Amino acid sequence: MTDERSYIEGFNWRRPGAKELTDAVVLHQKLLSGRPGGRRLMMVLTDLRGVDLTGLNLSDAELTGSRLDQAVLVGTRLKGANLFAGDLRLANLQDADLARADMRGVSLRGANLTRTKMQQVDLREAVLAVYQGGRPLPASFDGRIPNLTAAIAVETDLSESRLNKVIALRTDFTDCVLSGADLRGADLRGANLRGADLSNADLQECRLQEADFTGAVLTGARLRGAEVKDATFVGSVLDPLAIGDLARSGALLTREAAGALPPLEVVAGHEGWVSSSGASGQRANLSGRDLSRLDLSGRTLTAAVLSHARCVGVSFAGASLVMADLEGADLQQADLSRADLRGANLERAHLAQAVLRGADLRPLASTEDASRRWPTRLSRARLWQADLRDANLREAVLGRADLSGSDLRGARMDGWLADGAILAGIRTD
Repeated sequence: MTDERSYIEGFNWRRPGAKELTDAVVLHQKLLSGRPGGRRLMMVLTDLRGVDLTGLNLSDAELTGSRLDQAVLVGTRLKGANLFAGDLRLANLQDADLARADMRGVSLRGANLTRTKMQQVDLREAVLAVYQGGRPLPASFDGRIPNLTAAIAVETDLSESRLNKVIALRTDFTDCVLSGADLRGADLRGANLRGADLSNADLQECRLQEADFTGAVLTGARLRGAEVKDATFVGSVLDPLAIGDLARSGALLTREAAGALPPLEVVAGHEGWVSSSGASGQRANLSGRDLSRLDLSGRTLTAAVLSHARCVGVSFAGASLVMADLEGADLQQADLSRADLRGANLERAHLAQAVLRGADLRPLASTEDASRRWPTRLSRARLWQADLRDANLREAVLGRADLSGSDLRGARMDGWLADGAILAGIRTD
């Protein structure tokens, strides 16, 4: 079994002329639109290297074994297409739609899959035999393992896809959706999965050494037998039982440095730093620390660093978190009622079932220059079923945030920036 194309000696992929390709595309469009004379695009074992098919609708096209390396497929629709054992190395597939495509044995090394829709794709191992005269050639393709090594899959939707044994070394899966995906036996060593959604994914027997899961969601994920030594899970959302298992297997879960002061002592020192304008005490850096269930209500944490901290169930009621850095922090079920969050960074924070009733999330205005303002940032934050009643979200930045099921009754939302935000099931006045 190999993970790359090893082309058959003497076999030549047929290269269609420009007119032949154009005519085939036109006939395929007719088929899809139900017009007479249409015909499915059939380009089996065809050389399409470097072709530009930007924006075309090639859904259900037959492209088995074809070479599409370095092809430009930006925004191209390939829903349900057959790309079995195809070559898409270094192809540009930004914003393409490959949902439910047959991609068994495909090579996507170095491909750009940014924002590509790949829900329910089949990316398992494949075997392709080349026939001649009705019989397979002796030196036919052997098993092909899909390869996504060094691919860019930022914001890609791979939910419920079949990725068994896929090779994805150092692949960038930042903010990728892999919920419900089958990744059993996959090799994800060194992959970047920061902020990815891996809820209910199957990661059993995976090789995850040195992979970065910072801020990823792994609730319901199955990790039995996974190799996780030196993998980073700081700020990730995990089931309670998984936390102990990962720690015992050599994964990094928090940034609890040896000899570090207890969190409450760090907070006390920070309050002295704030009250003295930096003359005494020290600015709090609790990045990646575990603060779960602490009572920090009413405390002063202005400009504190709490990025990727585990703050599950922490009480910040009435606390000052002005200009605090809470990026990627796990704030599930935290109490932030009446908290002052002006100018705070809450990008990618996990705020499922958090209470932000009466919280102040307005921009912070400079005392020296009223035109200078720092908005509260919640881009890509997960606010599932959060209580935002009577909160002040005026001019808050919530691009691509997920507010599913949140309660926004009485909240001020004038001027907020919520482009791409998920607002399903929210409650408003």
